[in-house]
Amino acid sequence: MTDTVTAEVPTESVQLPSTEVPTWVNSLMKWMLSTPGIQALVGQGVALLTFDGRRSGKRYTIPVSYQRDDDIVTVVTKRQRNWWRNFRYPADVELRLAGHDFAGKAEAKTDEIDALEFMCDFLEKRPIDAKAYGVARDQAGRIASSEVAKILPHIVVIRISIAPDG
Repeated sequence: MTDTVTAEVPTESVQLPSTEVPTWVNSLMKWMLSTPGIQALVGQGVALLTFDGRRSGKRYTIPVSYQRDDDIVTVVTKRQRNWWRNFRYPADVELRLAGHDFAGKAEAKTDEIDALEFMCDFLEKRPIDAKAYGVARDQAGRIASSEVAKILPHIVVIRISIAPDG
């Protein structure tokens, strides 16, 4: 990650995942991630995030791609989606990771400088997400930070602190 970001890139050059995930896909993923045995097949890198709506008080459970580093779980979503706004300020959440339930505190981070290093690492480890975001690999086969910088204005990184022992 020796590239430096010096210029803003026009948004028309950015490919983002589709805006809406079909309801049946989320329902299927929730069922799979909640079913012992089956969750082990799909649970690697996908978690269930449960939270209460800040204004509505309604309870939501959504499948999310994540990366865990000790007691910090990081989730990425598109800025145009609405659910991340519940975490503009720290909020209590529940996470189901690899068949285990955790309580946590989530907060959205919109600082692009902090997000660049994380996203380069995240997309390096999750080629399917890199492809979905339209981030190509360089000639050496690595994710180029200049490519990742193009999507930063369009995403939000959510950091969730969980208890180390669950």
